[in-house]
Amino acid sequence: MVPLFVYVSVCFVTEMVNFGLTESGINNMFVFRFFTIIEFILISFFYNMFFRKYLWPGYLLLFIGVFLVAAFIDYKINGINTMDNLASSVVSIFLSLYALVSFLYIMRKLIFENILSEPFFWVNSGVLFYFSGNLLVFAFSIYVYTYQPIYSDALWTIPQFLNIFFNIFICIGFWKTRIK
Repeated sequence: MVPLFVYVSVCFVTEMVNFGLTESGINNMFVFRFFTIIEFILISFFYNMFFRKYLWPGYLLLFIGVFLVAAFIDYKINGINTMDNLASSVVSIFLSLYALVSFLYIMRKLIFENILSEPFFWVNSGVLFYFSGNLLVFAFSIYVYTYQPIYSDALWTIPQFLNIFFNIFICIGFWKTRIK
């Protein structure tokens, strides 16, 4: 749970920085670019620690490499002051894949006696719910902002709503860790 705790701390700091930049009238999209990279790496390490007990997790390093290439390409195409829709879409695909493979492995190997008491179940559910739910939003955000700006604000209510549930699931995961 250490990478997840660091992730939550980075989220908090990022939100504070974004609030300050927004209040100052400064474009804060560059913060999201860095946050997306840190987010993917930290959540990948969370899954790496889980799979280390059961499988060889080295393939997750390959996903990190592919993502970093996608983030660089996104930066070159869109610049630093726009939404990182390609990198965010790749993160959504990879983390949804991590979560689905994790659930498949858990169901096939029956590694938990009571899955609802396991912190990993709650965090994994939150990751699957949030990132799979936001995949299309991240993929088409620049298109909607460019060609249908009237719907842009409405579109971003989806990630905000899903983020609430993601944070609740993470809190339950932390709570279940404390119980053990």
